[in-house]
Amino acid sequence: MARKPSAPSYAGMAIGPEIAAPAPQPIMLAPTPEPGRTLKDASAQLMLYLHPAAAKALKRYALDQNTKVHDLLLEAVEDWFRRHGLREPVRAETARAREKAAQSV
Repeated sequence: MARKPSAPSYAGMAIGPEIAAPAPQPIMLAPTPEPGRTLKDASAQLMLYLHPAAAKALKRYALDQNTKVHDLLLEAVEDWFRRHGLREPVRAETARAREKAAQSV
């Protein structure tokens, strides 16, 4: 029968003086023109389950196109809406999105 291991000795371990963590810096956010109208407030969240190989291919394609997977998926849903005669807006509109659209005009 194997011998039971001896209890560990904590004599050589010393706890040093407690080092105070630096105070966290406040995060400064740019003021939004329409308070409370975040993307989460303006949208409906949906879950999409993709095959891992499809997700990897989509990520690679997005990297090659210098865009985000989210934008590629929204473009695909917008195309599907048009092909099926649905006229509702697909992208959620926030104050930031309106500002970006106004700048591009």
